Amino acid sequence: FGLRAQLSPERSKRSSSVGTPSWMAPEVVRGEAYGPKVDIWSLGIMGLEMVEGEAPYEREARLRVFELIERNGPPKLQNPRHHSALLRDFLRCCLQADEDRRWSAQELLQ
Repeated sequence: FGLRAQLSPERSKRSSSVGTPSWMAPEVVRGEAYGPKVDIWSLGIMGLEMVEGEAPYEREARLRVFELIERNGPPKLQNPRHHSALLRDFLRCCLQADEDRRWSAQELLQ
């Protein structure tokens, strides 16, 4: 997603904000410390992009994207009934606005 950071047990959270706004998790947008689950959010956004043809808010200005992520909560499929329950569930697990409710990579792979 254009940014890489090494996290360790001693430093399990980051707080820098660099990257493409459409893929930023809410905690990044709010300027909070964040951990590896921001990548799960970005994976969910990438899934939306693959089925919708573009990322949510892709045509919006950078600051407007931040506002929309904060105000609207997780983006949704435009036509959810056109997609499998498995895909809808996967995206729901990835795109939890609350980092603690967002699934980990290990949970997604089970």
